[in-house]
Amino acid sequence: MFKTQFGTIECNGVSDTKRLHAVQRALQWCETILRGSAWELNSDGGQISIQRTVNGNMVELLPLEAAKLDLGLAASFPMHHLPVFLNGEHVCVRSRRSPPRPLHTDMVASMMMLFGFEEFSPEAVPKTLHGLLTEAQLASLPQRRRRSRTQPGQPSTSGRAFLSEAQVLEHLAQNGNRIFEGQFERRDGTLRSIRARVVDWEFGVEDIQESEAQRPPLLYNPRDYHLTLVTDMDLGQYRLVATDRMTSLTVDGQYLETESAEW
Repeated sequence: MFKTQFGTIECNGVSDTKRLHAVQRALQWCETILRGSAWELNSDGGQISIQRTVNGNMVELLPLEAAKLDLGLAASFPMHHLPVFLNGEHVCVRSRRSPPRPLHTDMVASMMMLFGFEEFSPEAVPKTLHGLLTEAQLASLPQRRRRSRTQPGQPSTSGRAFLSEAQVLEHLAQNGNRIFEGQFERRDGTLRSIRARVVDWEFGVEDIQESEAQRPPLLYNPRDYHLTLVTDMDLGQYRLVATDRMTSLTVDGQYLETESAEW
């Protein structure tokens, strides 16, 4: 058990002492920011929170809830979400999906730093909190450049030599769930190396297991565009591989390449 300005946490069942100490340091950081900023403690309703008004909007953070999430204790917020309210309503502010995920308590401290004073950077405000920005602040935000879309399934114009797509698909199918390594040309003409595993998935079939809940929704069948859905083993994320533009493929000890493979 340890006490903070934000309440007491019963941590007898927490075995990861390294993580526990990291959470304690993050809460101490929150306490330090609290002493030198515009944030104020609030204990209405029996739960201690920190609050401040930004452009007439009430922002409320719950550091103790963040600590519970970090330590795997029962909490009233979902994992990887910042315990934050805007004008009394819970707002969805998530951490990045790419690892490593930050501590929830570090996210709280970062939000306290962002809104600790009257002047803050509108660009750093999460999109779901743009409702507290003034019209002038919204107008000052840089226009997000749309990534140029490449038309899928078009023939390559790079002049590279590629493996036969039929050969690639045959080797991937024969080796089932095994990890493969390969190199392929992306639609923008650059080469990408990858270590991945083919995802057992059929377009239009809703049979997603709990462990696959983060699988991206696809509104089209990748195979119609010579693409295969895989899990990037180094990033831990789903990716699409162009099976008609592979310059090399290694799977189960079998190695295939063309003269265009680059290492």
